Amino acid sequence: MIYLDNAASTKPKREVIEAMTEVMEKNYANPDAIHEFSHGIFIKIKEARKTVGNFLGLDFSRIYFTAGGSDGNNLIIQGIIKANSQKKKHLITTKIEHPSVYETFRHYETEGFEVDFLNVDKDGFIDMEQLKNILREDTLLVSVGGVNSETGTIQDIGKIAEIIKKKNKDIYFHTDFVQGLGCTNIKFDKIPVDAVTVSGHKIYAPKGIGAIYIANEVKTANVIYGSNSENGIVKRTMPAELITAFAKAVELVDMNYKKDMEHMQKLKIELAEKIGKNINDIRINSLLNAEKSSPKVLNVSFKGVKGEVLTHFLGMNEIYVSTGSACSSKKGNSKVLTAMGLSNEELEGALRFSFSWGNTSDEINKVVEVLKNSVEKIRKMR
Repeated sequence: MIYLDNAASTKPKREVIEAMTEVMEKNYANPDAIHEFSHGIFIKIKEARKTVGNFLGLDFSRIYFTAGGSDGNNLIIQGIIKANSQKKKHLITTKIEHPSVYETFRHYETEGFEVDFLNVDKDGFIDMEQLKNILREDTLLVSVGGVNSETGTIQDIGKIAEIIKKKNKDIYFHTDFVQGLGCTNIKFDKIPVDAVTVSGHKIYAPKGIGAIYIANEVKTANVIYGSNSENGIVKRTMPAELITAFAKAVELVDMNYKKDMEHMQKLKIELAEKIGKNINDIRINSLLNAEKSSPKVLNVSFKGVKGEVLTHFLGMNEIYVSTGSACSSKKGNSKVLTAMGLSNEELEGALRFSFSWGNTSDEINKVVEVLKNSVEKIRKMR
């Protein structure tokens, strides 16, 4: 099996699984209980918060553990809107956001809010001039994803934050950094960001665990109600085993960052070049510069081919890729690639390959061989 769908989810590392099972076996009490056994688990969660916060360059006391990226995005966006919408009714996001951001903003359009969706250029970068021009005194929130899940494009988060705060320091700025965690060298200690979302299953931790950062000065309201709480923000019993696993995954990413990024970038370049040499009528939709696009993601359009059909051909050879974001790949052509200006033929034939530390050059060679044969067969069937 060759697994190249790591932007959708990754295989948990052995050390992560061991950290999780140790807590399940030895530290299984509810961290909200008042006895000493519970207190030890509470301490573990506090240490995990430090690990995540320090890695991101953020105040760890403002890190809250969530059930994942979509959960975190909704808690932040809806919490901020609910707490601050009495006087401000203008929201800004982009046309290429993850559904958990994009659809939330679409919902608030139906609730009487004015929402602007930023355009992007042919490489997926937002229009900075447009952002400058549409910021207003009554703008409440701007949300821009740090790294795009379908193309890997890395937005200039520092520049975006600078533009927003120059206009009005009271405008909140949120970034969905789920695809950025562990795949860029962005640290937030010098970026005036108000809220950040990350998730564990993109960095070899289990599904069902993530984290959000909310700056101290941000006014937010509860979206979910209950008695248990994570620092008063997330109303749930904290899953100490998942939190510990997430923290271990962050530690490993930190330890292996340079080596893993160089390895994935090498595979990305290798796959792009070999596809270009062996298959005609293709379009590379991801930038190959590691400073501008995540080494983890390569998006390619195969003209004259349906991406879904090609995915099945590869799957019959136990090669697993995707046609786009796992959360939106079953909903027709990609809105991300559409916003980038691709033709219908290019949209229909798009595939996303996404790498991990465990993929190899031999696998890339096999993928190109199967791709070449599959594309030729499908094109002959037209």
